[in-house]
Amino acid sequence: MNITAKYCKNCDQILHADKNHCASCYSKELKTKELNGSGEVYSYTKIHAAPKDYADIAPYYIVLVDLNEGLRITGRYTGQSVEIDQKVQVEAVNKNAYIFKPVEE
Repeated sequence: MNITAKYCKNCDQILHADKNHCASCYSKELKTKELNGSGEVYSYTKIHAAPKDYADIAPYYIVLVDLNEGLRITGRYTGQSVEIDQKVQVEAVNKNAYIFKPVEE
């Protein structure tokens, strides 16, 4: 699933979609870019004591993912177990949150 991000026309930095200026060069010359939503797990944590809205799915994983295009984003992981450097793919966006699934190799 593709996701939307921004990139700086001045320095080619890839940014989160909600940014209004580049964090590297402070330029406001930003354009929208489609990313393929795949990458590797950089870090993760398992949530056991979840907020009320997510108590029915606990325990669950929150992952920090390095996308192939260079952006690092956070999301929920739907697999049963997760490892550092595991390949993942965005399968949905729910309430502005990325939902990742494992990639079968």
